[in-house]
Amino acid sequence: MTALKGKAIDAFVARRDPKIAAILVYGPDLGLVRERADKVARQVCADFKDPFNYLELTDADLKSDPARLGDEAAALSMMGGERVIRIRTNGEAATAAAKLVVEGLEGGHLKPAGIVLIEAGDLAKSSGLRKLFESSKAAIALPCYADAPADVRAIAEGAARAEDLRFDGDALDLLVVLLGEDRGVSRAEIDKLILFKGPKSVRDGPGVITLDDVRAVLVDTVLDAAGDAAAAAADGAPARLARALHRSAVAGSSPVGTVRALQREFTRLRVARSLMAEGASAETAMGKLRPPVFFMEKRAFEARLHRWTPAKLDAALDLLIEAELGAKSTGLPDEEIVERAALRIATMAGR
Repeated sequence: MTALKGKAIDAFVARRDPKIAAILVYGPDLGLVRERADKVARQVCADFKDPFNYLELTDADLKSDPARLGDEAAALSMMGGERVIRIRTNGEAATAAAKLVVEGLEGGHLKPAGIVLIEAGDLAKSSGLRKLFESSKAAIALPCYADAPADVRAIAEGAARAEDLRFDGDALDLLVVLLGEDRGVSRAEIDKLILFKGPKSVRDGPGVITLDDVRAVLVDTVLDAAGDAAAAAADGAPARLARALHRSAVAGSSPVGTVRALQREFTRLRVARSLMAEGASAETAMGKLRPPVFFMEKRAFEARLHRWTPAKLDAALDLLIEAELGAKSTGLPDEEIVERAALRIATMAGR
């Protein structure tokens, strides 16, 4: 097998291949890693508290006894049925144990009584664990990368549909803008929104999630800190920006999440300035943005439109692209890369 991609991953997660007894789920989106691993595991054992058919091991459990993983995979359940042997590893610590399992499956001398399910974070192509699963015909690797906007949209629509709800257009557009790339965070925020509207068991008939619903439930919790940083940079307020960046970090926003918030703000400004260049007034340009500028933010946003020329906006967006690439690929402290770019942009506003 090799690492599955796209729809093949979704198909396997929805209905696992019973011939595959060793599965690696890995990637930078730990929320998606957990979600997919849970879905696969529940097809074997629905109750994760079942002491006979569900077992979780750690790196420490396998460090001194790598053969234990294979022993557990072959052990029959006292109550009958297949077992789940699940490991959450920090990286390469489980490689030796996993290698014994995969070699046993390939050689035919390990007869599994269930599945071995390994969860890991972001693994490089050179990772021994990743290579082991991607090169084996008896195992499979399921990569989990950050959600794209289309993924978030599909998740939200599916969750709403299950509760006999639907989004109006602007509400769904705003939700996609607000939510980031982490599947676990997105699921939690969407569930919060559905709870706010009320699940179908407590409603009379279908319901609609509106723009006001999304604003009421999500705006303050998701974009509060990172959004303040973006606004401070666009306002040319370095002191306020420094405080907002600190609060954003304390609140748990990742450096890439912060740079994405800055990119959203400056992209919206650039689009509005383009509309103004075609003859639209600032108010008309703000109204054409999707989602439109919030009523309470219109005055501040209009001031930014007059402060930033198209050329300066292009330069700011270039800086943000460089910061995101640097944060993801250079190995340098990503928080410092993003903060430096944001502060440079704040000084550009006053020129």
